[in-house]
Amino acid sequence: MSKFLSGLWNALRGRPTEPRNQALTPSAPLSIIIRHNDNSEPQYRYEPGGYHLLRPGEVYNQRYEVIRKLGWGSYSTVWLVKDKRDQSLAAMKVLVGDMTIADKKGDWDELGMLSVIRDTNPQSQGYRHIYQLIDNFVHEGPNGNHVCLVLEAMHLSVLDVYRAFPGAMPLLLLKRICKHILFALRYLHEECGIIHTDLKGDNILLSGSPLEKEQLDIAVNDDYLMSKTFKLSDFGAANMMSNRFAQVIQPEILRSPEVIIGADWDTKTDIWNLGCIIYEFARGSKLFDPYWDTDNSGMSPTETHLSQMAGLCGEFPPEFLASCRKSNTYFDDQGSLLRGAGRYSVTLENLLGRAGHPPMEIREVAAFLSLMLTINPKERWSATQLLDHPWLRSVEE
Repeated sequence: MSKFLSGLWNALRGRPTEPRNQALTPSAPLSIIIRHNDNSEPQYRYEPGGYHLLRPGEVYNQRYEVIRKLGWGSYSTVWLVKDKRDQSLAAMKVLVGDMTIADKKGDWDELGMLSVIRDTNPQSQGYRHIYQLIDNFVHEGPNGNHVCLVLEAMHLSVLDVYRAFPGAMPLLLLKRICKHILFALRYLHEECGIIHTDLKGDNILLSGSPLEKEQLDIAVNDDYLMSKTFKLSDFGAANMMSNRFAQVIQPEILRSPEVIIGADWDTKTDIWNLGCIIYEFARGSKLFDPYWDTDNSGMSPTETHLSQMAGLCGEFPPEFLASCRKSNTYFDDQGSLLRGAGRYSVTLENLLGRAGHPPMEIREVAAFLSLMLTINPKERWSATQLLDHPWLRSVEE
């Protein structure tokens, strides 16, 4: 049998994990090891339509001096820059040349999304919980014209913080993170008409100054983390509600049921996505594993994923399946899974109980998560509803 990679399916085998520390104290700081990615972007992409070559010391738009590279992705490189007007730091994201050409970038429009977010309602409560666009311009280079997005310089990611714990995050800290991101989602969904589609730990950032390149290990305590503002970042995959052009969205293990089986999707996909990562931080392991035991079961990753969802969240409602284009591929006429029916059966309380949290808190967080991890998106709670849930009421912003 293949190795179990998910805490959910470890629990089914009755293999408990070690309980995690439930609190930080000033006398027992958390040591966060920063995992710098030493991999470089593919050099062959420095070609027409590809990356633009930047060097430290260069000045862009007569204003932004390049300090060092922060990271890269398939469609951009990101650089720490100094604004020569006021000496402040910022992050400059330089898109590949093809992302400036309308017929090549398709409907992807990160600048457009960030502009809507910046300009819609700066007075909104959720505005301060979103990574904001400061400036933008187009730079003409040998590989084409490159859209340059100047963004806030930020500190650690929530993924950095989570990895520093020997197990699950303390629930008090997790509540703060959850509340801040729900503020951000309420603003995106209800005021901007935007669906993020790519919620994950490294897209949630802490306010603060960027780390020095040589700073590999920092010590933080409870007061530090509980004083930070958490912000949602990276809108490169975002869709407008009025133009949901993407065929497939979300990281695979975080993908919502409506996306998997071909129903129309909307803002509730972000809620499912957030529920999965809040569970992961609360439990210390991922919720679903589509690739678990597929070699032995003969089931596809999608069949395995749907079976795990049904075992945790309950059967798929007939009215929901009737709206899904791919339901006949995975379900029979009675709404039962064609493969994997009844293969899994577990509860959120059972799983979270293995993380070492107090029993009363386990019931509360399980009840909260169940409203996010609801199969039918029409019944899944919105960001506004979740913000009024008792689990979050005691959390100061």
